[in-house]
Amino acid sequence: MTSTSLNIREIGAIEQPLMPIEQRYLLVLNIKSSCDSKGSRYLDPLWAKDLIEHFKYLKNFTLASPAEPEAPPKNTINVDREPSFAGAKFVDLPSPNSYGKAILLLPATIAKLWGAIASSDIVHSGIAGWPIPMAWLVTPIVLIQRKPYLLVVESAPWRLQPGSAASIKAKIVAAISETLNRWCVNSADLTIFTQSQYQQSLLTKRHKPSHIINASWIDEGNIISDGEAAQIWQEKLSASPKQLKILFAGRLHPHKGVLVLLEAMKILDAQNIAVKLDILGEGELLSNCQAASKELQKSAQIEVLGTLPYGREFLGRLQQYHAVVVPSISDEQPRVVYDAYSQAVPVLANNTAGLRDCIENGVTGSIANCDNPAALANLLKQSGENLNLLQNMGMAALNKARSLTHQEMHQQRWQLLLNMLERSPK
Repeated sequence: MTSTSLNIREIGAIEQPLMPIEQRYLLVLNIKSSCDSKGSRYLDPLWAKDLIEHFKYLKNFTLASPAEPEAPPKNTINVDREPSFAGAKFVDLPSPNSYGKAILLLPATIAKLWGAIASSDIVHSGIAGWPIPMAWLVTPIVLIQRKPYLLVVESAPWRLQPGSAASIKAKIVAAISETLNRWCVNSADLTIFTQSQYQQSLLTKRHKPSHIINASWIDEGNIISDGEAAQIWQEKLSASPKQLKILFAGRLHPHKGVLVLLEAMKILDAQNIAVKLDILGEGELLSNCQAASKELQKSAQIEVLGTLPYGREFLGRLQQYHAVVVPSISDEQPRVVYDAYSQAVPVLANNTAGLRDCIENGVTGSIANCDNPAALANLLKQSGENLNLLQNMGMAALNKARSLTHQEMHQQRWQLLLNMLERSPK
């Protein structure tokens, strides 16, 4: 626990303090907390890190989220020991583990939300979450109570994945979710999207205030200098034998393009192309990755490394690679893109809405229509033939990272909140 607690305090250079917002701020999300038998609260370290950024400008903060009385899960931290959490308040919502349980617990959940929203001046929620997105419950209450309302749209997990077979039930759920989430977005006083495609498809009332802020978790103190980057790249380019070294870091799930990546590596191996793929992550396709690693016979290699906690060790490992590969077939925007940028590493990615928003093709990385193994193999082959181009893109990515820190993301949110409050009726 101790090392994890230290990691979330690894904030970058000294920042200018933001003018505090004194209004009572309520954040309602599906992200679960755990409470042990002594009443101590545990949260995911990255979630806690993000909350700490909220605390820097929100001085009267309450989190309403599902809470489970249980022994703390692995890799969570005791936030009661974090000084930054001293003033935070919590509203513990029921924690259903199925759709049926969620429906049974609706009266209790709505009652708690009604009271929490009544005691707040600003309400913030999201449209993603399982089993029922909190915004579906929060939005009607906010409209009745006439509270200033902020929505943040970071992902669209309800949408059907291209190329995947979908059951009738899945199609019905996706259609209902799209309709309800569009209604929530159009009901908000301000919506912040992580990519333009979400804004274009969900916000039909174009006059409603909205803004696009790409999601980033990097801290200024973790962004390497130009001098460090030049030295690291000199070492990578002078290494012998010449071999493209790439990293996949994420959930081992079909929507992440893992199966496409594994097949692409088999194609490169058959062509005797020298490429080394390291895989960081866990998930349902772990056995597929391990099997593919054993199948390769020539110049291509796959090594499955397990997992690493997010922090300096993970960012330091990124420096070892010529590129990070992101073959996602969903429209989400993986945060690993900006993690790679912070270490002067370019990104090789599939041509999706989320990735187009954060990768400048030919400048900070390469985007190609590589949702099939042959196309992805061709992208990797071309990249391996021009490592100097990867270096140039890595240096450009490093420069871009400096304006895309976690703190900068929150500074933009702070300004948008101030603007929203100015528009709100007194």
